[in-house]
Amino acid sequence: MKADHAMGRVSGVTLIELMMGLAVLAILGALALPAMGSRLERQRLAMAAETLAADLTEARFEAARRGLGMQMNALTSADGKQWCWTVAPAAASVAPDCACALTRSCGHRSVAAMDHPGVKMSQGRQVLLTANGLAAAATAAVFESPRGDRLRVDMLALGRSRICSPTGVQGRYPSC
Repeated sequence: MKADHAMGRVSGVTLIELMMGLAVLAILGALALPAMGSRLERQRLAMAAETLAADLTEARFEAARRGLGMQMNALTSADGKQWCWTVAPAAASVAPDCACALTRSCGHRSVAAMDHPGVKMSQGRQVLLTANGLAAAATAAVFESPRGDRLRVDMLALGRSRICSPTGVQGRYPSC
């Protein structure tokens, strides 16, 4: 603050001006909050789909490296809120329905719904990879955000995974 000694006035910001500035900032923040929440939900959805696609790619390489088939089992509840997937060797000594809770005893990797809060898995299937990394073309899983955005993870015949959007182009993911 500067003091103008000749006039006896002090220059600066008054409390009312400061409060008005804070009120404007609060209103702008409140307007931006829904957009940030939507962005966060889309990011969580994309992260779940990308994690599954990465696990399928890793299983493909592991199958080729070991010369042993691999399997990915995606399990989901009726409402889609409780879900998981596990990646495990598809050997005769391993149960074909290796549950997510049994990862240490039979699985290679496991991911559960609690790792991706708010994301539902509306559809999940088993994907089998042969010892040379090939697979039957199939949809591995369909994920859904609370706002209805959906992403599908497909396994292509050559063992490659693909992420697409069944509801049209969404961000960087093409339409299915």
